[in-house]
Amino acid sequence: MAKPSRADLAALIKVGRAAMRQGLSTPVVLRQQKTTADRKAKGRVWVSRVTLPAPAEDDICQIVLEVTEKLDPGSADKVYPKPTVASVQAQWTGFRSGVAPKEPEPAISEAEKFCNLMSEVHSPTTILYTYGGGHYINGPATRRAATAKLAELTGGRCLILQHRLAPQNPFPAQLIDALTAYLCLLYPPPNSHHSPVLPSHIVLGGDSTGAQLAISLLQIILAFHQIHGSSQTLNFHGKKVQLPVPAGLAVQSPAFDHNGYCVPSWYTNGPYDLMIEDWPAYKSDFPSDEAWPTNPPRANFYCDASLLNHPLVSPIVTRTWKSAPPMYIAVGGAERILDSAKIVAQTAANSGAAVLYDEYEHMPHNWPMVLPESVWPHTRRCYETWAQACLMLASGVPVKTLGKLTTFDTLEIKEIDVKHLINITREEIEEALRKEQAGLKPWTGGSLKAKPLL
Repeated sequence: MAKPSRADLAALIKVGRAAMRQGLSTPVVLRQQKTTADRKAKGRVWVSRVTLPAPAEDDICQIVLEVTEKLDPGSADKVYPKPTVASVQAQWTGFRSGVAPKEPEPAISEAEKFCNLMSEVHSPTTILYTYGGGHYINGPATRRAATAKLAELTGGRCLILQHRLAPQNPFPAQLIDALTAYLCLLYPPPNSHHSPVLPSHIVLGGDSTGAQLAISLLQIILAFHQIHGSSQTLNFHGKKVQLPVPAGLAVQSPAFDHNGYCVPSWYTNGPYDLMIEDWPAYKSDFPSDEAWPTNPPRANFYCDASLLNHPLVSPIVTRTWKSAPPMYIAVGGAERILDSAKIVAQTAANSGAAVLYDEYEHMPHNWPMVLPESVWPHTRRCYETWAQACLMLASGVPVKTLGKLTTFDTLEIKEIDVKHLINITREEIEEALRKEQAGLKPWTGGSLKAKPLL
């Protein structure tokens, strides 16, 4: 088979952009129902569905609000409605060997599926995976293929978090769910399938806005240590437990600026990326439904407009990553969000964190999820380096900062300086975010109404 060309990529992006626009023009609740629907697993993946029970204590909420306030004084008062802790749905995934590509999911209990999954695990690597979708769509089934591939290449396993969705559950509900899941890995509640996982074996992973959620969870943990010290405990399911730092972060196509509009690449890469520039849900002709507009109305699905420049919402404004564990960041050279990935990687490296920055020339947003590795060697290369990073982090292998650019035509690897990826000042970023913020108005409803759901 001939190697795909740039013309092939351009044709696929054209089709993909049209499909994305059509999907994003669907009423919110209907889109959520379509993208979160669970389905039976097929082929080379083990899936075990679990519920991570909410603790009776409120410590998780209080920690998230405390850190929210610390990172931007006065911001906690802007969080509405006030968050609550909830039980979290999740799915364990692992590689299933020796079966056909369309082998049906076996009709056994979830506990038995987990045992079968663990029988094929030969590495301590455990990836807590948060998926993309703007925090308002998608579910674990949409990332089974990706996480099964990571599990196969690492010999480990993944836990895909099914967090609560915006706009019905705005920031920081998703962060509370992520912190709940992380603590459940460390300190399994009664009747859990898994045994306690060492923090040194846990990698925070994700893509797109899921990558933003993963790095924001890391910020919560780091800030908690800065406020209270590493030995401070919290109450979780009737026990006093610590909140240790994980092995590291490994993300792909990260949406580190929640809206994206404040970086130059949002516009310069526009013609070449799968992401569209304008969000249909904020236009006057978008069909409103029971979820959107919100009550009271907001200008953004995820949070109040006043919080868009908060470090937990847009990590692009985080000033330092001191004491952070190693990070792996993969991004496509044609992504609108390229510059925001560069800024976070550069800031982290200059803060003393070890950063593996992995850029792929001409690749669009989330290319490993949409360009099959059987045709696109760029996808295969990304999964291999992503998995290698996860394995290194969870194995305690020393990591040194390194930047790589993989060329499109030859897959040649060129080394780049992570500490000097982009020439944008902190003041320029913050000013761009302020201007964006000032121009946003609450969405009060479109001219069309969504048809009632049957």
